[in-house]
Amino acid sequence: MKIPVIILSGFLGSGKTTLLLSLLKESKVRGLNPGVVMNELGKRDVDGYILQEHTGTTVTKLLDGCVCCSRKEDLADSLLVLLRGRPDAIYIELTGVANPEEIAKTLQETALQERVELHFTITLLDAENALEYNSRLSSDKQLVRTLRKQLSTADLIVVNKSDLVEPETLWRIEKGVRKQNSEAEIVYTHYSEINLSPILSGIIPRKIIAPAPQRAPQTFKGATLKQMNSEQGATAVKERQEEPHASFSQVTAITLTIPQAGTTMPSKERIEAFFQEWGDNLLRAKGHILLSEQEPVQLVQYAGMRTSWEASRYPGMPYVVFIGINLDEELLADRWNALFAP
Repeated sequence: MKIPVIILSGFLGSGKTTLLLSLLKESKVRGLNPGVVMNELGKRDVDGYILQEHTGTTVTKLLDGCVCCSRKEDLADSLLVLLRGRPDAIYIELTGVANPEEIAKTLQETALQERVELHFTITLLDAENALEYNSRLSSDKQLVRTLRKQLSTADLIVVNKSDLVEPETLWRIEKGVRKQNSEAEIVYTHYSEINLSPILSGIIPRKIIAPAPQRAPQTFKGATLKQMNSEQGATAVKERQEEPHASFSQVTAITLTIPQAGTTMPSKERIEAFFQEWGDNLLRAKGHILLSEQEPVQLVQYAGMRTSWEASRYPGMPYVVFIGINLDEELLADRWNALFAP
């Protein structure tokens, strides 16, 4: 029996890791043994550590590149290693700038096609920022094309953080989604909370003999917009380019550590202001920071002009990964180090 693969896609900061956490917890309840592959654009692992800290799940981490292009061969190798552990399902969380269509192609390669099958592709959107992506990212046409592919290839589109915007914004988001995908179900939620049963339907522990998993009717828990009749018949737009291409051209990931000698730790407010300074150029920042010896290490996450903090047991050297459009690494590092100057 082929192992079902579930792909989690969506732009930076849309809530993929939160959804994956829920999937892993539900898998444990169901007695499933999942395999997890997590792709990070930066050189340091953030999201994989979050998963391990909260669920104890062993995560295969592919860092410093995108598995749909620069690290595509590594994905196939990682999946083959995972299969040795006889998982009941495999979850792949993509970096926010990955094209899930290329991942689906990887699953069809000779070494994998008889052993795995694509079960579900889920794309998450950040309701606060989804309508601005095209304008904010217009300088990187490859990335804009990738974001459209994230929509057009999805079986389910989760519009996350929908509680933070007005209903009119949700209508506009659905209109934009339907231009790319006329068939996927769209659900509106916050904290990535959806009914997981349709996704996991038919996936049971391998020790129980059963037919291959089949998708259940899509009855996801979440708000739905009423009577979008004018949009339901829209035809999905297909890209004209047939040849594979890089999923982005101007996005960079820069990892910076915390200066140690003569360090004065800035406040949370100063760090948040630092993130804001870079405007639209900074798309995402995440990492672990020790603000004082009297406090636990803090997991800091910045996306969509919002910053969140959470206590963490991270044991390593503090760091932050910055992901953005045309970031000047030297200037970013100089300004960052200046934050900690006595």
